[in-house]
Amino acid sequence: MFLSPRKKTGKTRAITELHRIQPASLWLADEKRQALATKMFSHIALDEGRKDSHCKALTTSFIEACQGLPETANRYYSEVGGLIDHALNRTEAALELFNQFLVKSGDNLSEDQLLWQYALFSAALLKGIGKLYLDYNIDAYDNNGYFQSNCNLLIQSLMTSGKYYYFTFEGEHDVTFRRRLNLLLARNLMPQAAFNWLANNRQVFAIWLALLNEDMAGSGGLGAILVRAEAIALSRYYDDMLDRINAQSGKKRMGTFIDAEPESLDNKEIQTGLAFIKWLQQSLESSQIMINKSPLFAVPGGMIMCAEMYKLFVREHPEYKNWMAVQKAFLSLGLHDDTHGDEAQSFMDKHTGKEVEGHVFSAYAMALPDKVACYEAKTQTITSQNLMDVVYQVAELDGLNTALKLNEGLMPALDAKGIWQEVKTEVSARLDTGLSQRG
Repeated sequence: MFLSPRKKTGKTRAITELHRIQPASLWLADEKRQALATKMFSHIALDEGRKDSHCKALTTSFIEACQGLPETANRYYSEVGGLIDHALNRTEAALELFNQFLVKSGDNLSEDQLLWQYALFSAALLKGIGKLYLDYNIDAYDNNGYFQSNCNLLIQSLMTSGKYYYFTFEGEHDVTFRRRLNLLLARNLMPQAAFNWLANNRQVFAIWLALLNEDMAGSGGLGAILVRAEAIALSRYYDDMLDRINAQSGKKRMGTFIDAEPESLDNKEIQTGLAFIKWLQQSLESSQIMINKSPLFAVPGGMIMCAEMYKLFVREHPEYKNWMAVQKAFLSLGLHDDTHGDEAQSFMDKHTGKEVEGHVFSAYAMALPDKVACYEAKTQTITSQNLMDVVYQVAELDGLNTALKLNEGLMPALDAKGIWQEVKTEVSARLDTGLSQRG
């Protein structure tokens, strides 16, 4: 892998072209962002002292590193401050899910449970942080618009580099490199006492590193929580986007983080893509569509959707007419595995010997209802599973296996000693994809 050197410029820029470097307090002064941060911190059971030193200090460091950078160039969270808004939404959702699914409601958390909660909080906040080095080219400027330096956020802070900054998106996108960078940048931003707390427990620290390395197969129950939290954060964004589109049509006024609609996103495509996802959720809820039965299969990283999926949608909604246009609208949302761009991926079904081709819906948890029907190919039986149990099993898939199986069992719970306890049921709900990736 070869990376182009960072661009260096000695030019001045008009202040109107630049973005002011601001402390975290000003970024959090936004009413909606402040409300979200307050809700996020309310989920954390640490005492006020450690909440300040471990949680609020990390949040401050994170916000000041991100500044007003958008998460994407032209998809979700693509507005000023998008990185911050995405992380706050994801982290708040993750903490709420932790309290809902992993610990008993109403109980005070033990010290061990508090450590697991903090591991999730910090990993959720810092998810994908390596993109600060890889995905942006950031230049710092002084108060008069004179170039100061090209910022390498691995070795310098944007807060001390100048008064303004200018950024462009880098064209290269290397997932493996970003995952390595996540660990380095996370270490730079972590408060020392908080890092020491995590590092002193090898089991917690191993899971924390797996989460930062985006290794869902190695991060257990916390990985499943983070997958679902990411889906919730994305759903919130696109729900707000729909509200804005409706508001422009005079239907209602929206309350959202979105200040300006990304010019490169087409309203009709957004509406079509989201209508397709809503239909998929309803079809899963009614068992019209099942996991691991064509046209939907569980694979590492999400659910692969065959072309027949879009054709089914158009048959039920003939007003959309063209299934390829529906597919294009879905891909425009950026919710699929794009490591191969917008090209379809291929898997081999070991039960039938047939090739399965489609796009992997990486944010698939957006479309899961509370109960999901799953097909067992070997026995030709159907089981019903809870949403979080399905997410847990999909997250546990190991892409190195040639015959991909979803693990038996349900998402474990966390006891007072910080030990993960398996949840046993009378009938083990098992999913077998029988799919191996081609090429």
